[in-house]
Order: sequence, then C-alpha cells, then structure tokens
Amino acid sequence: MAQFERSAGGILSDRGRALEPKVPVFFDVLNNLWDPEANPDGIVNLGLAENALMQAEMKQFINSQPPVKSHALTYGDGFSGSKKLKDSVCHFLNQHFKPFTPLLPEHLCITSGASNALENCAWGLCDPGDYILVGRPYWTTFRTIFGNRAGVNMLDVSLQGLDPMGLEAVDRFEAALNQAREEGKRISAILLCSPNNPLGRCYPEDVLKAYMKLCQKLDLHLLSDELYGISVWDNPGMKHPTPFTSVIAINTEKLIDPRRIHAVWGLSKDFGATGLRIGVLISQANKRFLAACESISLMNFPSSMADSIAASLLSNDSFLDTYISEYRSRLSRNYQHVTSFLRDHGIPYEQSNAALFVWTRLGDVMKGQDDDTILRRLREEKVYLTSGATSAAEESGWFRIVMAHPRDVLDEGLTRLLRVINNTV
Repeated sequence: MAQFERSAGGILSDRGRALEPKVPVFFDVLNNLWDPEANPDGIVNLGLAENALMQAEMKQFINSQPPVKSHALTYGDGFSGSKKLKDSVCHFLNQHFKPFTPLLPEHLCITSGASNALENCAWGLCDPGDYILVGRPYWTTFRTIFGNRAGVNMLDVSLQGLDPMGLEAVDRFEAALNQAREEGKRISAILLCSPNNPLGRCYPEDVLKAYMKLCQKLDLHLLSDELYGISVWDNPGMKHPTPFTSVIAINTEKLIDPRRIHAVWGLSKDFGATGLRIGVLISQANKRFLAACESISLMNFPSSMADSIAASLLSNDSFLDTYISEYRSRLSRNYQHVTSFLRDHGIPYEQSNAALFVWTRLGDVMKGQDDDTILRRLREEKVYLTSGATSAAEESGWFRIVMAHPRDVLDEGLTRLLRVINNTV
C-alpha cells in the first residue's frame, strides 16, 4: 500500500475534499436510538427535528391504500410530480394555506423532499457566490442546502435586541444588504422560515408585507420556508398568538412583483413523513423559474411510490380533518407537558405556538458551563439536543428541545436532562 499512499492526492477532487468533512453529525444518534425494551441504554433523541406524534395513524393510512399500479414503476408523468399529486397538493393547500390566487398544478414543482425544493431556489434564482439574507436565529442546515452543491451563501442578519418576527427587524435586513453591497457581495434573496425553526412562532401578515415591499425595493426574491405550516397549535399561556399566514395568501398588488414570491412546503414535518421525501416548490407567477427547475428535475425526482401515497393522503378530506385536529391537540398537550417540567425546575424558555420545538435556556441553570460542555454532558447521559450554535443563536445558553415524540420518549429524555442539571449545580 505504501506506493499507493504516496500518490493518494488524486483519490478525491478539491471539491470532494471540501465536502468530506460536511457529513451530518447525528448519524451516530440514529444508529443507537433509545427503546425501553429493545435498547434501554440507547440515546434519547430530542434534538433532530423529526415528528413521531402521529406515526400510528400514518402507518395505518399508508397500509390501507390499494396496491400501486404499473404506472408507478415507470417515469410516470415526468420528473416533477404526477398529475394526481399536483392536483392533490393544490386541493390541500388551497384549503389550508388559503392562497389569494388559487393554486394550480402549473404553479408547482414536486421534489424529493423540501431540501431539494429549497436547493432549486439556489439553482434557479441565484448564481454561484451569491448571498441570501436570513435573520438569526435560524436553522443553519440552510447553509448546507444552499451551499454544498449550488455554491450559494447565507448572510446572517443580527437581530439581537429585536423581536425576530417584528417590523423593526425588517430594517436590519436593509442595513445588512447595504453593508454587504458595499463589500462587493451580491445579494439575491431574503429567506424566511415561518413557522420559525427554532423559535416556534409565525410572522404576522403586516411583517410579511413589509418584507415584500423591501424585496421589491432592493430587487430581491422572497423565499418562504413554510414546512411547519400545519403544525400550529393552541398555547393557553400565550395571550396574543400569531396565526400562520402563508406568503401565497397575501395580495401582492402594490407590494411586490409576484414573480419574486416563492414558498416551500412538504410532508416531512406536518405529517411526520421525513422518509417519504416529498417536497413542494410553489412559484405562482414565475414560469421561467419553474422551467429552470424542470430542467434539473431528473436529479430531484420523487419516488413514484411516495408520490402515490402523498396524492392519496392529500386528497382524503375525512382522514385529513381527523388527523390535523388530533395532531394539533397532541402538539398542544406535549408543549404544555414539556413547559410544565421546565417551569417546575426553574428552566427558562420562550413561549411558542407552532412547529415542533421548545426554545430553552439551559445555560441559566447550568451556570459556568459553556454550550459545548453542556452538549458533552448531555451526550454522556445519552440524551441528544442541539445547542443554539446549530441555530445561529446570538447568545449562548439556548438549546432546542423537540417535543413531537410519544410521552415515554419525552419523559425519558427530560429525566436524563434533569440528571445532567442536578449533577452540575
């Protein structure tokens, strides 16, 4: 082997060497998940944004569907979603996202997951080296989605001291863009995540309109990741909760050229179906952008089996009515369960009414411990959380607890978390 080692420089390209260290860090967690009987010494996963609240109902629905037809074993209707699925997506989102202009199949590109749908925005709306403005905190996997292959960068906008969902934050975006342009950076878009990951709150309609006006003024696209659009629940402790408003529900007249508005949704969070890999890119007025997406759709082609399941699911109103009602009820109960635990043990947290998270300040009860130390101690106790660094938090001490799990998983994770805290103070 020695003679081969001397010439190993050509084993990977420069691009390959740049990608090699970017392997996701949570695979060891997935390979050793806690189970009370099968693996009691495993890791309790309250860090990865997966939704396990409705798995029994989803499995029952999927297994009740008739066998697939031979059409599903072919290229079907093309690479960007079947006609049946696009019709079903329009049916579902027209009911629940209430678009100002009703969705039609020609407004959509179906992809193999929402990450692909977002990456299509990088390919079709940005050039390599461009920047997209995103307010902190945010899900930093956006950097991977936009950057690893398409070469598009995230430009963090500091909102420290401001409500990230408020009108004052919009001015920070304009200031960040002006500074970036002075530095020679090309800005192509603003990216919002609503409901927000990790804050679990929605943007008010007037704030969305303000972002639209700003994008028009600054010649930018507005991208809205609406992956948690159905995951909005009742929080009795929140006096004036903001409901979810999709960007496609707003009349853009006198606000923005509608060709600049794009939204992304999918099944992974609202339906706990990360493994189905169905994403939806919505661009109602930009046919040229969707044509660009179509040109690379072979690389984003969703499985025809998943396509068939999703089409049946999103057109079944009786199942969906029951599912969504029960799902939101379980989210509300889990949120109240987790936050009751946090209050009982003096752990601060932010109020929320959407998505799958409780944004928690563990640093306040583990004084003298930096985030990396807290993470290490959590891992020693075999409980997996993500720190604020994973969400570009502007202050240390913040951690994200994923609450969309059966109660036994939540309780085991919270018990282990408490052991870490008690062994620190």
